[in-house]
Amino acid sequence: MLKELLTEVYATTKKISGVDPSKPGNLKAVLVDDAAFAAYAEGLAESIENKADRAAFMTLAENTRINLLENSMFQINPYETLTLPILRVFYPKLVAKEAVTVSPMDKPETIKAFITAKFSPSNSSSQYNAPVLTPDVSQGVAVGTPVTATMPCPSSAYDVLAVAGITSTEAHLERDFEITGVSADGTAFTDVAIVPAVEGHFSSSVDVGGSADVISGKVDYLNGTVDVSSTTGTVVAVRYSVTTSLEENRINPRVTLNVDKIRLYARDRQISANWTINMEQDMRALFDISIQAEIVNILGQQVALDIDREIISALITANTRLNDATHTRSFTRTPPVGYTWGTKYWHENIVVPLNELSGQIYTDTNIEAGNTILCNPLDAAILEDLQTFNYTGTSSVDGDLGYRSATVAGGKWKVLTSAVVNQGTMLMVYKPVEELKAIYFYSPYVPAVLHPYPLGYTPSLTILSRYATALVRSGGIATLSIGA
Repeated sequence: MLKELLTEVYATTKKISGVDPSKPGNLKAVLVDDAAFAAYAEGLAESIENKADRAAFMTLAENTRINLLENSMFQINPYETLTLPILRVFYPKLVAKEAVTVSPMDKPETIKAFITAKFSPSNSSSQYNAPVLTPDVSQGVAVGTPVTATMPCPSSAYDVLAVAGITSTEAHLERDFEITGVSADGTAFTDVAIVPAVEGHFSSSVDVGGSADVISGKVDYLNGTVDVSSTTGTVVAVRYSVTTSLEENRINPRVTLNVDKIRLYARDRQISANWTINMEQDMRALFDISIQAEIVNILGQQVALDIDREIISALITANTRLNDATHTRSFTRTPPVGYTWGTKYWHENIVVPLNELSGQIYTDTNIEAGNTILCNPLDAAILEDLQTFNYTGTSSVDGDLGYRSATVAGGKWKVLTSAVVNQGTMLMVYKPVEELKAIYFYSPYVPAVLHPYPLGYTPSLTILSRYATALVRSGGIATLSIGA
């Protein structure tokens, strides 16, 4: 497949630019010509079905182009002509890019920014990290609605706002204050309608049980207090109604926005191979095999496997160290004693703990449920027994030493099987569409660069991969232990 792809890409690039990239010494002419390089890279990416993977490949191809030009002042060495084809081979085989957020870097150090929110309920200094499940942080004090209560008479600086649970630093009184009743004993009230003047003063004659009295006083609308007194002392309590004002907007529940930054550093992973000129000549003469191309393929696959192993191990370790027991479940592949429906039907029960883990991820992240499962092919055999299992992978694309993909539960979970996942552990993660919701970052910088190093009389080749990783939300990870 790769041979046919390269043949077509070389022909297309030659047609556009007049330069054949397959010929020794011609690759640099393609790298410096924007149109020729675009045709070359787009041709290699054409058979990548996933749009996100195709876009990531184009970004990585551009990074590789810059690296090749910066490190080759006069000419591209023969080995480096294989760099982009090897990138096309090894990058799609990464299982990690299917389970975590891939965000290519355009420089060896970059910063990812995330906005985090903290909520404070009304009249409280407490802060809660978003999302807040409990308590209710958006329910404010009842402000802007009428408040009806009674107060003793006489009263000096009676605090009406305190009845509503607020203070004068947070709100004030609307100018609709009204005394609606008076009482000589504090229980039986005579209806009245005493409305203060604009400045807050009021004075009115009242009749309580045949006894006359005069109620007078002042309302301080700004500070929310009332002074009230009676001339004869007959009235001992008054009933009032008023509306508190929200114009200051100081008691609303609040949200504080912070910008969290994660710094990503590109680190190196490299491996070298040595062979003899005699061996290279014999392999080409006897079997028409290019030892260089074979070694590059072998080294590229191994680097991809090692990156996958590193990321998967980091996810499992993060779940063990940072999450509580709710992010771990267990299941046995052998039915319990007394189960008579057979192994196949018993395996259907694995959906229950998987659903629990998926829901727990949703609960702790409040973003989405777990949607991706990574497992060893031997553990994937359990999932293949499910009625909803649907194999979606293509061996010619994923194949050996790569991964195979499937879905279960009607597509609820994407299943990635790879030999780098330890048998006995199924890893569930949430793979987001948006970068801001990332659980774990894999940020390739220059994923595959080839160098004839170390230099000497013996042929040698080194493949170098530069990338960064970072954990963002441990709550998006869970594991299912598979027992015998």
